[in-house]
Amino acid sequence: METYRIPLSRARAILEATKHARVAFIGDMCLDAYWCADMKRSVLSKETPHHPLPIVEERYAPGGGGNVAANLAALGVGSLHALSILGDDWRGLLLSRELEQRGIGLSGVVTTAHWRTSAYCKPLRGGLSDVVYEDPRLDFENDSPPPAEAEEALLRTIERLPGMVDAVAVTEQLTCGVMTARVREAVCALGKYMPIVVDSRVQAQLYRNVIVKPNEHEAALFGVDAADENAIKTISTITTAPAIITLGAAGAVLFDGCNTVHAAAFPCEPPIDIVGAGDTFLAMVTAALASGANLAESVSLGCAASAVTVKKCGETGTATTSEILTVFEKRKA
Repeated sequence: METYRIPLSRARAILEATKHARVAFIGDMCLDAYWCADMKRSVLSKETPHHPLPIVEERYAPGGGGNVAANLAALGVGSLHALSILGDDWRGLLLSRELEQRGIGLSGVVTTAHWRTSAYCKPLRGGLSDVVYEDPRLDFENDSPPPAEAEEALLRTIERLPGMVDAVAVTEQLTCGVMTARVREAVCALGKYMPIVVDSRVQAQLYRNVIVKPNEHEAALFGVDAADENAIKTISTITTAPAIITLGAAGAVLFDGCNTVHAAAFPCEPPIDIVGAGDTFLAMVTAALASGANLAESVSLGCAASAVTVKKCGETGTATTSEILTVFEKRKA
């Protein structure tokens, strides 16, 4: 299997071209909430036998597919259309604010009072030492699909994408999320006209005509073992399209319809935090494809972009073009 490392000159050219790329994002947007408690201020409650968490700082950021959109914005793509469904609740308001602050327009985001905005709230305890302890996460998720009228509004927007964008990034993070059967069908139909890269945690095997990018664990959805060198071709046969398997610190493997290629990882010394690396990879691959790069070049750039994000500990993280280019300097070292 050929191992590919994108040359710096080609990386520069593609990253420069992303300034003119027209990209859309479709999928599950979530709110990441960080609630920081100073336990030096905590005193035993008189009503209950507990020490409360005195929150002294709160931080919010786009999570799930929202971080993919944030990464596309950080790359400075020429135009970005974000398509999703949010609830008319406090989490949706906060998430909308965070998206707008990052330059992400909300004209393609449907808001409904009959659904909840997904959120992952992380209580963090500090103050007694330099160590910060994270309590069990508090999750807000839906247990039913979005209402029909919200789904219809999203489908109408998807129908208008041909001619408006050059490539699409898709995130399916939730079992009951934006990617309903009808939305998935619309995305697969769109794949006949433009590159679409899909990151699905739960139903990647149902997609056709699009580039799926499972990691080494999610590859099992296709009934294959990522360690098998034929796994990538099997996935491609199922989806009738090129495919990618990300391999963490080992980089990624891709099949472009003709050749199987290993895209080498970029050096990254610990400490690292892998949270958000897949979002950055998805955004970079999609932006590169929208800029005219081939799949091997796009995946190699995705590996470089992920090497930026994993160094941003304690946050979901994005990668800018200048940060990505600095990774090439480390590769030479």
